[in-house]
Amino acid sequence: MFFTIFSFITAFIFSTFILVSVHLLRKNPSFIRKFGVKSVLIGYLLCLLRMLFTPEFSFTRTIELPKLVNGFYEKVYIEPIYVMSKETSYFSLFLGVWCSASLLLVIIFAVQYGLYLLRISRYSTCTSERIERILSQVQSEYPRRIRAEAFICPETAVPMGIGLWKKRILLPYGKYSDQELYYIIKHEYTHFYNRDLTVKFLVIVFCCIFWWNPAAYLLLRDISQILEIKCDLAATQNFSHRKKEEYLGIILNLLKDQGNGPQFKIIGALGMIKLRNNKSLVERFQVVMKPPQSVHKWVLPVIVTLYLIAFGMSYMAVIQPRFNPLDKDEMISDNGKVEPVLEGYIIKEDNGDYILYSTEKGPYKIEEETAKVFISLGMDFREELTE
Repeated sequence: MFFTIFSFITAFIFSTFILVSVHLLRKNPSFIRKFGVKSVLIGYLLCLLRMLFTPEFSFTRTIELPKLVNGFYEKVYIEPIYVMSKETSYFSLFLGVWCSASLLLVIIFAVQYGLYLLRISRYSTCTSERIERILSQVQSEYPRRIRAEAFICPETAVPMGIGLWKKRILLPYGKYSDQELYYIIKHEYTHFYNRDLTVKFLVIVFCCIFWWNPAAYLLLRDISQILEIKCDLAATQNFSHRKKEEYLGIILNLLKDQGNGPQFKIIGALGMIKLRNNKSLVERFQVVMKPPQSVHKWVLPVIVTLYLIAFGMSYMAVIQPRFNPLDKDEMISDNGKVEPVLEGYIIKEDNGDYILYSTEKGPYKIEEETAKVFISLGMDFREELTE
């Protein structure tokens, strides 16, 4: 098992194609009803995993695309450029910027999230016996009890859940009936119960790492919506039609009131509704009122199996460049003698790589066997000396 720039590019192409395909399928309103929310969520998570795990294996076959890949390989990976008087390559420069920016974004997210937690902790005493009683009632309805607290946070306009370890339900300032508190707390508690915040965190970190990939932000937006739909379905699965209408009516009332409230948005939290996003809200309402009851038990295992087959097949091939420095027509002279026609020299670097410096092409990396053939035919050979 080893990693190369082309195994990474292959993973990028595959993941982006599958991610965009799942996104387009999900936009069809009947897709979730037929195949369920979990099938979409699993597809997205496998794309995330494929983008993070990008090796080549011994069984991986190479797909040689010389016209398409060779020029890219020479320009990006081989051709030297100078940055602050130091020789490097476009790929090395990109790698340095990528790693530095990713580390910076992860640090910024961690610091911001920590500051959010400190900022809202001062409101932890803004609770009441009624809020705690309703929270305890919601907790008793689930087989596994999760430690959480709920309190009023005047800085947020929408209810939201926050915290991977110390779980908190933030309620906007206002007057709530027992029924409203029950539905709000049940929704956020369901997020905690399903570990939705953990999934959201993983996707946010993924976006910090792959900040240069537009598909990562598509994934973040879709995951947020899918987690909300999944939560709505779980929270209302035993509700009657009338109770579902009450649940959705409370969401509409919160949407109506949030325009007058503060727009304090916490990255990494999951809110009950998305600000100014009517299409997402309509989709959630439609799924709640017409849940995917027609999904058969065999559908999810079949879809997951197909995902895993595609996931495994993506490691079977990798795109590679191809160079033919020993073309027969170029090597045989008029008298039938084999002669090297490429003028230049070969350098063996400290790390064992052979670099061909030619007047026609290069410099570019060649295999050791190719280098030995050129050297045996009389091409100048030099070893890089270490000081």
